[in-house]
Amino acid sequence: MPAVTSIKFIRADRVINGLGGPAQEGVVLILEESRVSGIYPSSQVPVPEDAPVETYDFQGGTVLPGLIDCHTHTNMPGDGRTGEEVDKDSDDVRLARARHNVRKALETGVTTLCDNGSWNSLGFSLKKEIQTDQLDGPDVLACGRPITKTKGHCGFMGSEAEGIAGVGEAANHLLNEGADFLKVMTTGGSTLGTDPFSPAYSQQELTAIVQAARRKNKYTVAHARCTQGIAMAVEAGFDMIAHCVFAGPDGSYRFDPLVAEGLAKRGVWVNPTLAIWRSRLELLKAKAEHEKLTPEEEDQVDKGERAFLERLDECQRLMQMGAKLVAGSDCGWGVYPFGFFVREIEALRETGLSPMEAILSGTSEAAKAVGISHRVGSLAPGKEADVVVVWGDPTKDVSALGQVMAVFKRGRYVAPGQNT
Repeated sequence: MPAVTSIKFIRADRVINGLGGPAQEGVVLILEESRVSGIYPSSQVPVPEDAPVETYDFQGGTVLPGLIDCHTHTNMPGDGRTGEEVDKDSDDVRLARARHNVRKALETGVTTLCDNGSWNSLGFSLKKEIQTDQLDGPDVLACGRPITKTKGHCGFMGSEAEGIAGVGEAANHLLNEGADFLKVMTTGGSTLGTDPFSPAYSQQELTAIVQAARRKNKYTVAHARCTQGIAMAVEAGFDMIAHCVFAGPDGSYRFDPLVAEGLAKRGVWVNPTLAIWRSRLELLKAKAEHEKLTPEEEDQVDKGERAFLERLDECQRLMQMGAKLVAGSDCGWGVYPFGFFVREIEALRETGLSPMEAILSGTSEAAKAVGISHRVGSLAPGKEADVVVVWGDPTKDVSALGQVMAVFKRGRYVAPGQNT
């Protein structure tokens, strides 16, 4: 091993390399500067010459690649405030919140995240601060402002556009600003006055946006909360469907095998954002342990439980057809704060994924989905040394991912935070 400035030996009970095989025991992960050197049997660790070695021992722990959250909203507080309420904040307040959020994400094992929609140019500002070492945080892939129709879902963020020329211009403007991907509100959502169960754009408009992204080799994400919206996004060539809710015009669950089959055959990634669907439900159940719920809240619990079961059924059917699920929490929105990415992994486990498959959905599979698998997502030699160490064995219980012992960002040690 050639002499380098810094070498780290990381030992734990097991190492998950993120390449799909079983966890390895009796091995040592070696980092050289900001890169992974390799994983070696404890009895065959190469001894470096003329180089300082830092040794980290995590008895009872598991080493794995840094986590990748494919769907966040860094400007949002995750405390129940709506987009309309956060729209009243200044950009300074929203950026300060984003800084806090990404630090929390990093301390809890997320070394890369995608900002799927923020106000004005704040997503790009946040990314630059991290890239220039002004801010300690995970790598950020930013879409900037989501493209949405006039007065559409998240229109207050700043990229309202309509018509083939209009959406093409909006797409090109974002790409020229530095967007890593394009996020498009292909249906309405929680924004007041929008309809989640109807398409927001024509097929031609969606195709124009995808074509603009492809010219710059960028990927596209469609926010789709109805079956027709999913079908149109798939036809337009979107790379990922966020939420991917199979619902009819009246909002009722209607799984469409033909749409699902087309999605699977085209290799479109599905980011079901499962945990956020029951985040409000969990708060109400916790409240019910201490006080009586109002009739409205009891109705929300009933509807929430039914909706979550429908989402699980939908994901199971999609997987049976060969669709690829990927982890993205949607944290920041609703009552889902940063620092709890593990909840999305746990929810994906409930769809029928094995513990290892659920782990990969937030590591190597997530890296593939957002086009960065050449540098992160697994502990392969030469890749960036983004590493998380957790207490316990997540291959038996994925909730162990929430017990972070240490984080290494490009080989630099980051003290863990608390999931509180």
